[in-house]
Amino acid sequence: MKRCLFFIYALLFFNAHTSAQFTPIPVSGFSQDVIAEGGPSPLATTTMEIDALTPSNKVMYSVSFASFASITAGLPDNGTIVSGSDTYQLASYTGNNALFVKRNEIFELTVSTPAPFAKIRLLAFSAEQASTINIGLGFSDGSYSPYLSNYVLSDWFNGGTNIVAQGFGRVTRTATGPYTADGATTNNPRLYYIEITLSCTDRSKSLQKVRINNVSTSSNAPFPNAVIMGVSGIAFTQTITPTITASDCNGPNGSIALNVTGSTGPFTYSWNTNPIQTTATASASPPGNYNCTITDAAGCTRNFNGTITLNNNATITATATPASICAGSSTQLGITNGIGSLTDYTWTPGNLSGSAQAVTPATTTTYIVTATNALGCSAASQVTVQVQNKPAAPLLNAVSVCSGSNATLAVTNPSPSFTYVWYAAATGGTSLQNGNSYTVNNVTAAATYYVEAVSSAGCVSDTRTAVQLNVDPIPAAAQIANATVCPGADITLQVQNVNTATVTYRWFPTQTGGAPVAIGYSFTLIGVSAPSTWYVEGFSTAGCVSPTRTPVQITLIPRLAMPVVTVSAISFSSLTFSWPAVTGATGYLISTNGGSSFVAPSSGSAGLTHTVSGLPGNTTVTVLVKATGVNACETSLNAGPVSGTTLSTREIFVPNAFTPNGDGKNDVVKVFGNYIASIDFRIFNQWGQLIFQSTALATGWDGKHKGVLQPVGVYAYTLKVTRQDGTVVAKKGSINLIH
Repeated sequence: MKRCLFFIYALLFFNAHTSAQFTPIPVSGFSQDVIAEGGPSPLATTTMEIDALTPSNKVMYSVSFASFASITAGLPDNGTIVSGSDTYQLASYTGNNALFVKRNEIFELTVSTPAPFAKIRLLAFSAEQASTINIGLGFSDGSYSPYLSNYVLSDWFNGGTNIVAQGFGRVTRTATGPYTADGATTNNPRLYYIEITLSCTDRSKSLQKVRINNVSTSSNAPFPNAVIMGVSGIAFTQTITPTITASDCNGPNGSIALNVTGSTGPFTYSWNTNPIQTTATASASPPGNYNCTITDAAGCTRNFNGTITLNNNATITATATPASICAGSSTQLGITNGIGSLTDYTWTPGNLSGSAQAVTPATTTTYIVTATNALGCSAASQVTVQVQNKPAAPLLNAVSVCSGSNATLAVTNPSPSFTYVWYAAATGGTSLQNGNSYTVNNVTAAATYYVEAVSSAGCVSDTRTAVQLNVDPIPAAAQIANATVCPGADITLQVQNVNTATVTYRWFPTQTGGAPVAIGYSFTLIGVSAPSTWYVEGFSTAGCVSPTRTPVQITLIPRLAMPVVTVSAISFSSLTFSWPAVTGATGYLISTNGGSSFVAPSSGSAGLTHTVSGLPGNTTVTVLVKATGVNACETSLNAGPVSGTTLSTREIFVPNAFTPNGDGKNDVVKVFGNYIASIDFRIFNQWGQLIFQSTALATGWDGKHKGVLQPVGVYAYTLKVTRQDGTVVAKKGSINLIH
């Protein structure tokens, strides 16, 4: 029931304003809670008192608090205050809801969403007498403008003008009741508005800050206090909507009517008419461009530009399609842009009637069309038809080219005024190309082409001129085999597909360009000392050249690589020397006398081993080995000397290299010696990993570990031999694995 009474009473204490509509602007920066929002203790629901001089310890209160305290009136629970058409919004009662600016203090409120405003109002009051304040505005671009200086803000009791709300009561800020509403039955307390009209420059900026400076000089320091409760504003969103009425041919009866919204009125208008019109509508105006200066209530101006067009006027544009014709051709006369319900079309010369006419002038002619409409407006227009002469047929010469070449056909008497169009047919067909010449790529057969002349006006010669394209055959590319030769020897190169009847052969040191070094189907090189490549081409009596020069590579026969010789087996009476096969070798020669003479190895001329037998113990043999090929110049340099010594009766031998390549020669490395009872033979890789072990004299290493052939390299071994007399011999060494 008490809430209902409050809302009835609220109609009395919230004053009405009928000016522009102000709406709430969300802000932050409130510093104190001065409204008791719920019961029963205002001391518990606020942070400070408003009046404290006496001290009276007074604060405002909400309808909810009034309900708890069994009193009347109070501020609306939702914090919304409506004054006439304007609305103000108080901050939440549960937190800081007032900016409390004491004497000599400066505080700012921050706009939550910066935007342009034409006017703003601060919902405010003073406590402990009227306050004197300065107010300035800050904007998003960083600028700041002072607006109110030494503004007197009325006390909330018995204050002056600009009242927004009053009679809502105040209550003593104490811990317990009962509470008596102070002023609830009078016009006190009061909330006032402070109105600020933004300058023409500032209203286009986004408002960001509201700065309040309490500059009061009252003797009852530190009072008075300025209290800001909310901010409302009128957004600056000015738009101009024109309604334009065209004028017609009967006179100046056009108009422009402006509807201005946003900003603040009333608005004044000044048109650039003669005489000047000062209303929102410029009337009785002829066609043309118009400007209006619009001034709002704040004195801010804005310009509008608009155009009044001529309606229902008789306008016409004559056309000829095409406007340029060749002699003997026709064109279609017509009209475009005919405005104003035109009738009664007349063309001259010829006194022709109707909106369209086909004509065939013999020379360039200007045609004039006239028309009228129902309003009595008339219009006329003219168009000129250009008549162009046809060009003469072009002249050309026949062309002969080698088959596969490109042929260029050219007009012999070209004119810069004409375009030449090429065809594959005497009449009709699709054009091939435009230009003074036409190139046919990769010509393989004779053909006839045709060309016509076209003027800049599009006139075509009466006939197309034919031109014959003839084709001469080209020689086939020369066939010749590459050759090899021993260094310093002579060699003769010869074409294999000779056609001496119609073709001459030319020899070059380069694939393209240059001068020939010889002419004929053969070419002899004397004392070849380096590899080289030569080129030969066919040249016909018609001047046609084979499509490519055939390359002939001269390769020098290289000397074979030297064999890699190792001692693969040693006994008490024999030595065996081995070597892997040399790429390209057809045989081998070996010398045991320092190179004085060479013979075939004991394993045959193509063998890869040589065994010297019947030697005494502890005898050394030194060999030289060279590889031979098909040509004597391929013989390698001597490999070696490589020496081996037969075993003495008690010597133990392990070869230092082997070739486990599966050719049955030197594929296994093992221990050699006499009078051996047992062995422990171990082989290690470069990381010290044991990869082979044997205790049988006849069992050697085949170069594999776990079935995988090991890489080329050096492998270490340890050997423990127990002879038949019980003595023990230990050896260490290395073995080269060669593939």
